[in-house]
Amino acid sequence: MADNHLVNSLEKENCQFKKILAIQKRIGSERQLDRLMPLIISEISELLDAERTTIFLIDWERMELQAKFAEGIVEQEITIKLKMGIVGWAVLSKQEISISNASDHPYFNPEIDQLHDFKTESILVAPIINKQGEVLGALELINKDTGVFTEHDLEMTRQDAAKLGLEDNLQNIAAGRIEQMIDCLVRNASCQRGSLFLIDADSGQLMSVFAHGLDGSAISLSLNLGVAGLVAVSGKVINILDSATDSRFDQKIDQLTGFETKTILGLPIRNYLDEVIGVIEIINKCNDSFSGEDIEIMDGLSSMVAITMDNALMLAEQERQFRSIIEVMAASIDAKDTLTAGHSTQVTHYAVEIARELGFGESDLDVIGVAGLLHDYGKLGIDDQILKKPGRLSDREYSQIKEHVTLTRSILGKMRFARKYRNVPIIAAAHHELLDGSGYDSGILGREIPFMAKIITVADVFEALTSKRHYRQAMPKDEALALIEKDSGCKYDAKVIKALKNYLAKLQVNSQ
Repeated sequence: MADNHLVNSLEKENCQFKKILAIQKRIGSERQLDRLMPLIISEISELLDAERTTIFLIDWERMELQAKFAEGIVEQEITIKLKMGIVGWAVLSKQEISISNASDHPYFNPEIDQLHDFKTESILVAPIINKQGEVLGALELINKDTGVFTEHDLEMTRQDAAKLGLEDNLQNIAAGRIEQMIDCLVRNASCQRGSLFLIDADSGQLMSVFAHGLDGSAISLSLNLGVAGLVAVSGKVINILDSATDSRFDQKIDQLTGFETKTILGLPIRNYLDEVIGVIEIINKCNDSFSGEDIEIMDGLSSMVAITMDNALMLAEQERQFRSIIEVMAASIDAKDTLTAGHSTQVTHYAVEIARELGFGESDLDVIGVAGLLHDYGKLGIDDQILKKPGRLSDREYSQIKEHVTLTRSILGKMRFARKYRNVPIIAAAHHELLDGSGYDSGILGREIPFMAKIITVADVFEALTSKRHYRQAMPKDEALALIEKDSGCKYDAKVIKALKNYLAKLQVNSQ
């Protein structure tokens, strides 16, 4: 009896795995977002045996939940008040909710059913939460075929919602997801090792993204050598039954790692343009050679790997483009005056190093870097004669100079920054605010000033004092620091000044 139960359990698990593979393959063949998202929610419905799946996103300005990619319903046709209904409850509580009889639940809103001539019986909802812990929306499944959503359904829905919440961080999670996929492939194909290689077009090499069983060791292979190189160049699946007698296998890798390769299955990874961008390779099928079923398993998972890598590479390219635009914008400020050229770059350098001393993470260092480069962007709207005046400014001229922070906020506020950089306009425009409220342009007090702006303020003053200007010579660094320290805790944040002091001390030690 126990054996029969085990067999049935394994058969059910195998059936579920093949179902997931088939779904992944269908999803992997579609890369257009407007068609991909409806396909994903359709496949979620199929996998969990639900009649309908909907993704809701929050509109915080209107305090509403708006249906996106709703099965059987025209997009944006469903809008729900955030504080109404079961989905709203799940979002506000940040908890998954499973209900077997919706009509009896006090939070159920029957108006949607009446509007669309639909009958909701069972509901499963999971909030979509990003890496920062912010709720973006919810994933809702309606009407389980068997009547009631199970704990397994709840866990699967929780995982799907978590993945949706991480889509804006694909570049950061790509490596972790790839590792999980390759581990899954090795486990289900019953082999010893699995590796993912990406093509580096500049070097003409295949670079390992993840190599199962090699403890993080990086591997680079020539495109002109070995099985992986041949798969990448030919774009074809290659199944090596005996590496010892197959001339396509390059023995150098085994010599380097001390591993004995017997059988190999290599499959190309293609991007949305159908170009080969990498190779998945699995090695040493346990007690056998790789079969057609192994190729099918590998093909299914490769589609998901391709989507993950596509998105990661796309985000990396977008980040590079964004950075180049920011650098061009900073250079346009420098072009206004050759004497102050490099000011924005140097302020950014000091600000980033101060933040690093304070223990900021890489993501926050990126944000302060962008805000530092753009902190004076509003000076493009200030008269050159005032900016370059060699003598003392009149009150009217000084008032005009102060307008640059208002212009900075106005100009940057019109830019569409990614979520990560959404506070850059506020940070950049607050770099002349002081703790005692004597700064400009808002004259806000210390507790109201963004901490990153406090860092840029000190970096800006220090750089200005230690650089030559039209109206004075550069001040030695120790004198400039001493001058700033006089206003520690009054105009400038003491922790920021201490961090600058620590950085300068390290710089001096390293230069000796």
